[in-house]
Amino acid sequence: RHTPYCNCDMSSSEMSSTEQNGGGCTFSNLQHLLQLSYSPHPEDQQKAAIELARLVEGTVFPAVSFGPLSHALCKLIPSNNRTVASYSAKALKILILDDALRPQAIVAGVPAIVCGAIKQWEDEILCLRELLGILQTLSWDKQCVKGVLQADIASDLIEYMQSTDQEISVLSFATLANILSFADTLLLADNAMIETLGSCMPLLVDSIRLAVSQQKAQRVYIAACIANASSHPRLSALLNQHGGLQVCRDIERQSFANLHILGSKLGECMQTAVFRLSDRKEGDSSMGQMKYSFKWGTKPVMELSLAAYAKHSVFLWLCVLLWVALLLFTFMPL
Repeated sequence: RHTPYCNCDMSSSEMSSTEQNGGGCTFSNLQHLLQLSYSPHPEDQQKAAIELARLVEGTVFPAVSFGPLSHALCKLIPSNNRTVASYSAKALKILILDDALRPQAIVAGVPAIVCGAIKQWEDEILCLRELLGILQTLSWDKQCVKGVLQADIASDLIEYMQSTDQEISVLSFATLANILSFADTLLLADNAMIETLGSCMPLLVDSIRLAVSQQKAQRVYIAACIANASSHPRLSALLNQHGGLQVCRDIERQSFANLHILGSKLGECMQTAVFRLSDRKEGDSSMGQMKYSFKWGTKPVMELSLAAYAKHSVFLWLCVLLWVALLLFTFMPL
């Protein structure tokens, strides 16, 4: 039996919409999996979680079907069974990438349930990876992030940033960068949260110093954390107390000097940080308005932009053209 709040029944209109958009997913199949998710038997719950995770990867769900799905997944995620928790979290992680579905995640209480599950599964890497992927997208969304902030998860993220598991560390830095993108808006007057976030400023500076030994995505997320944090007066002061300005200057210079010469997210983040940390005295003022946030699944290091190096771009392209001309002239037969 199901409570009215967690009712998995779908109306005929939801059924029709699901069949039209499901790409082969029949209503009866989905209805069966939803019913299994509420079963008291662990084997039924495991089957529901695994099959729902497979289903959402190849199906576009209409907004009307998200309610029953989200309630079912929110029931499975806190399960004491690791397989049930990880597969149901994987399904939810993919579902909330859809901008049309995310507003309903707030109504279903997804932020609070995910944050609670993160604390529950803190020692289980497979579960934690999926849950942090959900949290990254939730913290990227301006409406969903409010529920994340209320769940007091920042201190846990700071701990996970130092994880020996590379993926957990990367996801934690990305999520923190998203939260810090609201440093000068939602967090501006939240003294308790700023105090918590302030405790990781030395860690961010030390981490960006060691950026050369880290994978590219992690370097970008650390740089984004610093750039976003520098928009808040208190966090900016803490970064400067630990030598943040000089470190960002050095990395910005290195970024421009080597393969990032055409511009990258790393270089852009460092330009923004240098401008703010120098009390807006150094660098391009247009970079001072930039914020950096990342929905789960994006690859920021692959996003190139000449905007960050606009004052150098003409010179760079002239050099490239001259180099091509020299090559043609050198190898052109007489």
